[in-house]
Amino acid sequence: MGSIVSLTIGGIEIDWGKNNGYINHSKLFTPSDRTLLSITKDDDCEYENYGYRRTLRDAKPRLELYGYNEYTIREIFNEHKLNYPEYLPPLDIDFDTFASVVKKIVIVPQEHPEEDGNYDLGEYAQMMLGLPEFADLREAVGTSDRDTLSFFENLNPYIQLWLLSTNPENLDLQLEWHTGGIIGGGWTSDEELFRDWEHEHSYLIITEGSSDTFVIKEAISYLRPDIKDFFKYIDMTENYPFTGTGNLFNFYQGLARIGVENKCLVIFDNDTEGLEKHQKCSNIKTLSNLKTTTLPPLPDFESVDTIGPNGLFRANINGSAVSIELFLDLQYKNSKPPIVRWSNFNNNMQCYQGALADKEFYVSQFRKALKKPSGYDFRKLHALIDHIVSCCGSMTAR
Repeated sequence: MGSIVSLTIGGIEIDWGKNNGYINHSKLFTPSDRTLLSITKDDDCEYENYGYRRTLRDAKPRLELYGYNEYTIREIFNEHKLNYPEYLPPLDIDFDTFASVVKKIVIVPQEHPEEDGNYDLGEYAQMMLGLPEFADLREAVGTSDRDTLSFFENLNPYIQLWLLSTNPENLDLQLEWHTGGIIGGGWTSDEELFRDWEHEHSYLIITEGSSDTFVIKEAISYLRPDIKDFFKYIDMTENYPFTGTGNLFNFYQGLARIGVENKCLVIFDNDTEGLEKHQKCSNIKTLSNLKTTTLPPLPDFESVDTIGPNGLFRANINGSAVSIELFLDLQYKNSKPPIVRWSNFNNNMQCYQGALADKEFYVSQFRKALKKPSGYDFRKLHALIDHIVSCCGSMTAR
């Protein structure tokens, strides 16, 4: 029979392989997800079946960062149809029809029988569509012909997985990668399954300064450790090479010219200078794996104490004075109210440039909070991370 490996959601198999013929799903999990999935009995013996498990809710951000998300899923599906082997009968179903049906599916959790597999071509898809959960999809497909259903046999399982994840009722389902068979059979090891995949699929985060990079790196590591392996950063042990908006813009121009192959996200401040350079970058022709953004605008920044030539007044600083420090908890162990100071006028943008006073103090407080986080408000940092994840997911290069 051979050594079987499978990926299941709520106990339903959505992908399977055998011996050394399988998809490596390590990008959906972390090594710490390894756990005992089940115990099977054979005569008087019991066998422990290890593998990897996390909820679909926790796996979804990894799936999206890997390149399967709202920005790419249609293209991936249509690409599959375009490259589908001519010797197999085609399945005439468009993406919108397929997606609308799968998004409505609610998986009913069930026990996954160990050692499934060994399907003939199309038999696996035929079995899947026979399940009650897939009744609507079976109707939309309109055929039970095994050769025609081989379309689904060859369809990337991450397409269905992402579509299922858009239904909130599926998010608490257990996603399990049953690897015990191939590891016990000597085809691979846990270490080999997770070896160096992230180098090909990680994102290089480039910012205006070392403080920006420090805050983003530490925030992701502390708040979202489940996805931190997707991100790389410029080495800050020496002098940071791209300090300032102008230097970062020049670096972006250089990356665009050489056609860098790595996926890079360049993040400008959401202030007057940062917005100006971000807009200039959008006019530079480059590959889809190089993207710029600004720090995201938030409602918190729509009414902030500021001081300038006209004295003290409250202002909306989105697009004119938002730096990374504004995403920190400005009230944490601080009796002094934060204030933004207006400085030079930008003729191109017809707007003043502003900056938070005493930036270093807030970064220092953030460093302390990482050790003793009680009482620290991470809400705006969560919003920042969500923005970064969304920007990275929108890169179509996979």
